[in-house]
Amino acid sequence: MPGPVRAAQIVIFVTFGIAVLLTVLVAAGAGAEEAGRFFSTYLMTAVLFVLAFRFPKAGNGVRVASLALASAQILFALGAAGRGVPLGVLPLGSAVAVLVLLCGKPAQYWFRRHQANGVPPQYS
Repeated sequence: MPGPVRAAQIVIFVTFGIAVLLTVLVAAGAGAEEAGRFFSTYLMTAVLFVLAFRFPKAGNGVRVASLALASAQILFALGAAGRGVPLGVLPLGSAVAVLVLLCGKPAQYWFRRHQANGVPPQYS
């Protein structure tokens, strides 16, 4: 896996881990309703977290879906920053980083590579 794809995967994992930790802290301090509002900023990160596990073996559809979700995450994060959610810029920064990392040529080549699934190509 090329460096930018691995870096995007790590950014997603770290952001989701921080989101879960901060949501638990908000729930302990302010209650479940406020924790739900806080976690809504990270909804797309939760879906990106699931997709990031597919980066090593997936095709271009996972890359395109990740790009679309990172773009939606930017909108959610801007809304959260406008509402004054603490650390609202964290999902914004991570979504921009994922977007930049997955738009590069190494990521495009990685997700469009030929995959034989362990079967050698058939020559006629």
